[in-house]
Amino acid sequence: MEPDRLLMVVAALVYACAAALTLGALARRRAPPHQVVFGLVLIGFGIQSTGLHLRGVSIGACPIGNTFEVLQFISWSVILVYVFTGAVYRVTILGAVSATLAAVLGLTSAAVPAWDETRRVGLFGGNVWVETHAAMAFLSYGIFGLLAATSVLFLLQNYSLKKKRWPSRLRFLPSVVQLEAINLRLLAVGFAVFTVALGIAFTHMLVNPSAVFSIKLLSTTLLWIAYGIVLSLRIRQRLFGRRLAWVNAVLFLFALSTLWSVEASRKDHTPEEPAVQTAPVRFPGDS
Repeated sequence: MEPDRLLMVVAALVYACAAALTLGALARRRAPPHQVVFGLVLIGFGIQSTGLHLRGVSIGACPIGNTFEVLQFISWSVILVYVFTGAVYRVTILGAVSATLAAVLGLTSAAVPAWDETRRVGLFGGNVWVETHAAMAFLSYGIFGLLAATSVLFLLQNYSLKKKRWPSRLRFLPSVVQLEAINLRLLAVGFAVFTVALGIAFTHMLVNPSAVFSIKLLSTTLLWIAYGIVLSLRIRQRLFGRRLAWVNAVLFLFALSTLWSVEASRKDHTPEEPAVQTAPVRFPGDS
């Protein structure tokens, strides 16, 4: 196994350990150790960052050239957002959920070798703006993934409060008020990053219309509109609580389903590398 791929798999296992540690503490009705969980997440983040860096150096671009790399980048984005969010809120459970999501994405991507068979070198042709667009788009996917995770926490906490179920285990969850605040910030930040990414894409489309894959543009635009509507309804207090949490979770599943259009656009628009032809060797006397 290549060093970069091995590092990313090891990082996913470290994330899984952080999640298991938290779940084990909850099963024993004890408070999860925040510093240990946060430390494991940081270690996994450092290992994964190193693996992504090595892959980026080898292909000469941001490592988002195939399904394996995309899922790894999204899982890395989830942890990146948690590192800053966790430092502010000190929410251990959020770390466990983030680590679980990152571990699932990372291990799933590694479990299908075909997703990493095609390695695209110089994917963006040296175009910094296109590379920035792609990186920011997948970063927003990571933010939306963490939003979906915190929405699941909200649903669990809300269910526990209403049905009075699992109070001894779920008492360590953030309050519904705190989760509402976290969700609103993640939704706003994710939408802002996604807006910038699409803005770069539309600007590039005006200069080079043939470089933009129509289905990819359509699916991502629909996703942007959907998140924009959700954010607007949340700000106007028309959508909140349990319904908002369900919408956030379902929308992230839709976001993941749009990844096929990204891969299809690469297959249709990524030029194949020209074959290297070696001239035949001629010896003295050959005609």
